[in-house]
Amino acid sequence: MFWIFWFSILFIAYTLAGYAGCLWLLASFRSRTRVRAEILPSVSVLIVVRNAESLMETKILNCLEQDYPKEKMEIAVVCDGDSPATEEIVARYASKGVRLLRSPRQGKTGCLKMALAATTGEIVLFTDVAVRMDADAIRTLVSNFADSRVGCVSSEDATLETVGNAEPIYISFDALLRRLEGAVRSLINVSGSLFAARREVCENWPERISSDFFVPLHSIEAGYEVVVDTRVAGYLGSVKVADEFPRKVRTIVHGLDVFFTHLRLVNPFAYGLVSWELLSHKLFRWLLPFGFIAALISNCFLWNIGTFYRVALVVQILFHVAGILPRRFTSLLRLLPFKVASFFMIGNLSTLQSWILYCKGERFQTWEPSRR
Repeated sequence: MFWIFWFSILFIAYTLAGYAGCLWLLASFRSRTRVRAEILPSVSVLIVVRNAESLMETKILNCLEQDYPKEKMEIAVVCDGDSPATEEIVARYASKGVRLLRSPRQGKTGCLKMALAATTGEIVLFTDVAVRMDADAIRTLVSNFADSRVGCVSSEDATLETVGNAEPIYISFDALLRRLEGAVRSLINVSGSLFAARREVCENWPERISSDFFVPLHSIEAGYEVVVDTRVAGYLGSVKVADEFPRKVRTIVHGLDVFFTHLRLVNPFAYGLVSWELLSHKLFRWLLPFGFIAALISNCFLWNIGTFYRVALVVQILFHVAGILPRRFTSLLRLLPFKVASFFMIGNLSTLQSWILYCKGERFQTWEPSRR
């Protein structure tokens, strides 16, 4: 139990902080210069929606206001399933070059495959209907493709913090990891709300797996690098606390699906630092709940060893209690310790649920977008 306890503690510490620290150290010794220049390739903007009438017009106007040559940009909106109200809004902008693609209910990935087949832009820009872009977002993202080594470019998520929601803390930490990964080698996933890729890395589009994970991995396999442009933000409204759990479960199941269908990238002899990033950023994070469980159970058996282990057990119990209490007393979510503990609790429980569902064969091909 002694070894289980300490291995679990070290695993948790490495996953939550040690990996970022290692990236920071490596980034301090690696200087990677990237080329950025104003280029104007044709761009296909792809938006998949489902019952998005409350957001659709604002999103279309946001795209049409982009500071990018209109003759070089096409906008395709795919309605996943019957969405008459949304379709009516999109149809009103047909004269502005906005294309409406109707799809039977098949899920986001299938709709994106349809959109790719119906568009021709050299650069493909993926964006969610709830995301707002600055007027120069497309021009700025595209400038990164002046570097022939770049195959995919991520934006940075930006969201407003709301009472009881620790999502902004997580988003900030994830953004830090992406910056460091880009400085060391290459990102292994991008912001699904807004990113761009060369069309060639979007070929052989799968039927179900998450685009913001497999497109970067396909870019790496094709010999390209994946970068983040910190000048571009995708502005998101915060997800409601009640929607966090199902959203996380769906996202993690999609991530597990991509990971296990791309296990070849875990080979360090072929992919070097990318393999380390993939394991540390993704697999280890999904294994965190098991680390917390192992640390708690093994600590119980070490109670009589000494004061340190008694204090450690009390701290663990208090942390878990702090994560559970806000489910009953929501006012506690105004306090940062309870907010963070609750976020960890939701994350760990949703990850455990995701493993169970993934092992049972669930892949969440269809979807219901989170309300922001």
